[in-house]
Amino acid sequence: MKRKLKREYLNSVDLPLFVEIGEGPRKYIKDLIEELELSSVYLLTGKTSYDLVAIKIKERIEKYLAGVYFVKGEGMDEVRKLVVDMGYKDIDGVIGVGGGTVLDIAKVFASEFNIPFISIPTVASHDGIASPIASFKEGGKPVSVIARPPTVVIADLVILKHSPIRLLRSGYGDLISNTVAVKDWLLSKEKTGEDYNEIAASMAVMPATLMLSSAEELDLKQINHLTMLVRGLIMSGVAISIVGSSRPASGSEHKFSHALDFLGLGNGTHGEQVGVGSIIMEYLHEKYYGMGDWERMKKSLEKIQAPTTAKEIGLSKEDVIKALLYAKKLRKKRYTILEDINPDKSELELVLSKTGVA
Repeated sequence: MKRKLKREYLNSVDLPLFVEIGEGPRKYIKDLIEELELSSVYLLTGKTSYDLVAIKIKERIEKYLAGVYFVKGEGMDEVRKLVVDMGYKDIDGVIGVGGGTVLDIAKVFASEFNIPFISIPTVASHDGIASPIASFKEGGKPVSVIARPPTVVIADLVILKHSPIRLLRSGYGDLISNTVAVKDWLLSKEKTGEDYNEIAASMAVMPATLMLSSAEELDLKQINHLTMLVRGLIMSGVAISIVGSSRPASGSEHKFSHALDFLGLGNGTHGEQVGVGSIIMEYLHEKYYGMGDWERMKKSLEKIQAPTTAKEIGLSKEDVIKALLYAKKLRKKRYTILEDINPDKSELELVLSKTGVA
């Protein structure tokens, strides 16, 4: 089978210029601004993030600060408001301090203006802290927007350590789901001839595998374990940049999560949804190809007290089956285990029973 290479990504890749993971790197934000030769920086944040973190950053960069914008909404409407508001101001950089919504809006805004973006996450709940993809909801439906990745990522462990434990567990779920995503990618390479990048795949899988292997003793509030999680999420984001798509970190398990979002089912976070989805998809990979270990996947999530059942994220068995059947209709060009085996309702019921998901 003849394969096609994506030539546009062979020679030119946008990657973060500077990544710092540690206790207190936010203190050097002024030095970074000077190193990047920025003179008029806009700070995007949320009210809670401002009170806890961004106000101290603001004090350090007062000399270079063009203004502060509090993100109130989400999606492209909020980006458009910013673009209109900033259209006649001379801004040469943007700093995003906050969670996923703030960082995604800052990411797209910086791409629109073609200026550097400094990402300072206050939570580590998914790989968006360093990826070139912004995830929004438009009309209640999930939408992914391609943007440039952050120029700088400052992951301050002192800040992240104090974020809600549920969101750290969500980050764990998002990271370990990479093992399923890459299995799907390899399957597509073999069945459809899709281009496959070993470097990006390894960057996505290696930290995920390390976390799975360490699940027995993991405490995500401990600095060394939190460092592993954050480093893995950043590497996952960089892997996405390398191939110019979310392929290394998004497969059948993400289709399941997106289906839940489209259908408006459950109350799980993104990482919780893909974590539960990963158990299901790992089972299918193991059953049909002998590649996978769904029990290890489930036990690792249990060890960190993340959801492993439908009930824990507000879903019934019928909800899960509905979402799995709907997932096959999403991103049809992205070949996964769902397209490969095309399970019907009766088989999905058996999978949910065998894995204990529902």
